[in-house]
Amino acid sequence: MNRRRFLTATAGAGTVLVAGCTGNGNSESPSGNGGNGGSAMGTFRLLISDQPADIGDFESLDVTLSKARVFRAADDEEGDDDDDDDGTETPEGTETAEPTETEEPTETPEGTEAENEDDEDDEDDDEEDDDEDGEGGFTELDLEGETVDLTEVVGDKAISVLEGELEAGTYTKIELHASEVVGVVDGEEVDVKLPSEKLQITKTFEVEEGEEVSFVFDINVVKRGPNNGYILKPVISESGVAGEDVEVEEVDDDDDEDGEDDEEDEDDEDDGTETAEPTETPEATDSPEPAGNESA
Repeated sequence: MNRRRFLTATAGAGTVLVAGCTGNGNSESPSGNGGNGGSAMGTFRLLISDQPADIGDFESLDVTLSKARVFRAADDEEGDDDDDDDGTETPEGTETAEPTETEEPTETPEGTEAENEDDEDDEDDDEEDDDEDGEGGFTELDLEGETVDLTEVVGDKAISVLEGELEAGTYTKIELHASEVVGVVDGEEVDVKLPSEKLQITKTFEVEEGEEVSFVFDINVVKRGPNNGYILKPVISESGVAGEDVEVEEVDDDDDEDGEDDEEDEDDEDDGTETAEPTETPEATDSPEPAGNESA
């Protein structure tokens, strides 16, 4: 019951207008047009769901969301620029033969020693590459610390954490950033890992002018081993546009709140019937009053 009330409170605040909808600030960014007042806009809703895996182990699994990044598809002009860059490199290929001689001796002795360091930096490099690839090409949406209990949105259930405007166009990827994950199993808090503190799904969808689109971001929690805790993973196959890619039952917060209000109303009605009972006490006053008058 506590989890239900907690989820209702957080979800109710989730369906609000986007607090911040900006691109990267880089003047060279392709998303600079997003700030134009004349841009066509559509309504974008972000829903969270959870596929059943090891979620049954949890009494509660609260994920606090800080922001979401929605990446636009690359423009044709960018592709042309890339082709031009590739074309300029081809005539210089003859010159690149010279540095290859210097690179070979430097890589061979140091390669084996640097393997471990390179492996350790791979994940960080991948993260930086992701950011560089989407630099200026994404819109960042502030989720304002919305918290979702994944035990309440299992299977085809989903809850909205954001509703606002997004520039019309084609989008290819969504990153979901979380600031905190708290899981409780058998009354004790357990370790739940979220690599890089974010989840990302690559899936193409359209935002059309004046239209509403609801994107379902499905999350799965998987047990890593007997003593290794759990890990959160995105589920691409169960994510996408609601009504097109996936079918979900959206959790209606208003219904939950109305249910609680109905319970309170029933309690008030019960109190009212109790107050009506003392009205029967005047019957006792009828018997002594005539008795007193007769004796007089």
